[in-house]
Amino acid sequence: MQRTSASQLHAIWRILLVVCTLRHTTHASRQHRSLAIRYQQQRLGEHHAARQSDVSQMSSHQCTGTGYYGMTCLLYNLVLWRKQFYYIAEEEVEIPEVREGWHMWWHPYGEAMLPEHVTVVHPSQLPWNETDTENKPTHERLNQALIYNWLDQANMYHVLMETGNFIYATACKLLAACTHASSHYQILATGRFQYGDDNGLPAGHESLKCLSSLLPRWIGDAHWDNKVVTIGSTAVGIGVQCDDNQCEWESVPFMQNNYTSGHRQLMLDCLGVDGQATAPSRNNTSVTIAQRLLSRGRSFLNVVEMQAAIQKHGAAVQVVHLEGKTLKQQAEVLSRTHVYILFHGAAMALYMFLPKHAAIIEIQHYYANSPTFPSGLYERTTAKYDMEYLHTTLVSPQPHDIVLQRDKIVDDDVYKSMPAEDKVALWEQGLCPGKEDNVTDHCVSKWIFYAGNLIVNISELMKRYEQAWQNLPSDPVSSQ
Repeated sequence: MQRTSASQLHAIWRILLVVCTLRHTTHASRQHRSLAIRYQQQRLGEHHAARQSDVSQMSSHQCTGTGYYGMTCLLYNLVLWRKQFYYIAEEEVEIPEVREGWHMWWHPYGEAMLPEHVTVVHPSQLPWNETDTENKPTHERLNQALIYNWLDQANMYHVLMETGNFIYATACKLLAACTHASSHYQILATGRFQYGDDNGLPAGHESLKCLSSLLPRWIGDAHWDNKVVTIGSTAVGIGVQCDDNQCEWESVPFMQNNYTSGHRQLMLDCLGVDGQATAPSRNNTSVTIAQRLLSRGRSFLNVVEMQAAIQKHGAAVQVVHLEGKTLKQQAEVLSRTHVYILFHGAAMALYMFLPKHAAIIEIQHYYANSPTFPSGLYERTTAKYDMEYLHTTLVSPQPHDIVLQRDKIVDDDVYKSMPAEDKVALWEQGLCPGKEDNVTDHCVSKWIFYAGNLIVNISELMKRYEQAWQNLPSDPVSSQ
């Protein structure tokens, strides 16, 4: 019997591989619609291919789940070069479509990473030139990374309370980076950080650095100049954009409540804060009132009266200015707090540092129930936490409880165009003009919220405090 040569066996193997690939592709196409990413399949000769393919590794991917909400993908050996990601493949590659592309947001107001951020490229067409002696690129390898478009503001609130939970959950679930000792992945942003510093870092990078030991970086950061960066594995596609604030947790298939306590512990470990503080109870209750600087708005004008009223109830009450404190100092304050009282704002980012079974009294201005400023948003968010917090909201019952800072309003063009009677109503009664929606919205969002301080109704405050106090355990239980 005639022997089959090695070359014939190789040819047979290639035919079987093509058949299996076609069958798999046909099956996959029946499962879901696919997005064919741009592909550069131009061959410029065997010599050129040999010269460049020896510096590359083939990319690959693995996606789990199907449908609008469930798709999650891991990509292997994706390459970053000059603000662009390259998926290196010898054949055209199709990635399962999730809406408009590969979605990678951790927050309902984020945006998907756009398809043009990724180019599938043949190994003979790698865009960097290894033979250029003057500008020869350097090579760097990242074992793990998360890629996303940054949010609208990047302040501490978004990073800690909203974004942080989702970044943590993704890294923990997909990259096994669940502890401070294992969180060594690179966070890459495809959009430059708004409200960032000179290096393009977000204003909240103090907390972002606790999510990973590597500093988050924009893909256009000078740090990546002339570098070919190969990413061993990166998590992509963890949910959909959502305009309903209640679905932000449900938008991530694997998001579970216990990721809040995991994220909390990661941050405490990173900051070096002892999480074993005195547990909340109705005995020896510790109350913290977060007082904003008067000049910045949303300050309690009768905070001394607030403090005295709660002290009569038997609690130890401290009034704290969080401005100027480090994140560690802020976390230390909250970790020892049993009832946390604050005006709606960025200080809500610190909720997660409260011990288990703590209570929160969020105070809002009279217009909190308006379409411009919906109330109850963060009460729903904390309900998803596994820390058993009680969150109550006190909305000021009267508009004239608001005291506006005149110097922040009188030079506003919208104010200048208002009729005289509307100006009088604004100053004397705290009433926003209601004749034009755009003027009302401007009044609520720019003047009431940013230039308004508040006289808190003590009777209403004590009703909320009594509710919070009654909800505390009668005896201390574990704060973890």
